[in-house]
Amino acid sequence: MMKTTRLILAGGGGFGRELASWADHALAAGHLPPLAGFIDDRPDAMAGHDTPWLGGFADYRVRPEDLFLIGVGRPATKIRMVASLRERGARFAKLIHPTAILGRNHHHGEGVVMAPYSMNTADTRLGDFVTILSFSGLGHDASAGDFTTISSHVDVMGGATLGQRVLVGSGARIMPGVRIGDDATIGAAALVMRSVKAGTTVFTPPAKRLRLS
Repeated sequence: MMKTTRLILAGGGGFGRELASWADHALAAGHLPPLAGFIDDRPDAMAGHDTPWLGGFADYRVRPEDLFLIGVGRPATKIRMVASLRERGARFAKLIHPTAILGRNHHHGEGVVMAPYSMNTADTRLGDFVTILSFSGLGHDASAGDFTTISSHVDVMGGATLGQRVLVGSGARIMPGVRIGDDATIGAAALVMRSVKAGTTVFTPPAKRLRLS
């Protein structure tokens, strides 16, 4: 990594602010350079976070020394942002938080983000721009395809396969060997025991008020 590398956050919303904190932790561990600033169409998106605004997303001119972190979680938005920045010659960083647990023979694609206390165990594969949030992880021989986002407290069990651009809600459980097709959405707290076809949304019924006797 060049000594002059500028780490830039693309997106300063809620997830972007979390990512900025994790970038500080990665800097302290010697994994990434300091965060130089953020690009967002809202100059005040990171107000109070002592992170300089570098300009709007579409107008920002990428420099050779820039290295970007994608500060959004929704797969479709990640795809659009990455495509736009790539057209301008951007390079992308991986952020593996120092508290993440990594097993043997794991693979991380370009732009992967692993949040605090996430896990990627033995013989697992994360495609490009996969995001794994806190307290979530993959069991042995599991995989997640490009641009997939796994929310917090999700258990992707051994041998399970998540396709590309999958969104998994908080607290979901993907049982061993289950296959989730491309562009599927798994709702929060869902227990997925059978494979899910591409483009399908599955969910668990929300909590209901019980009638008191």
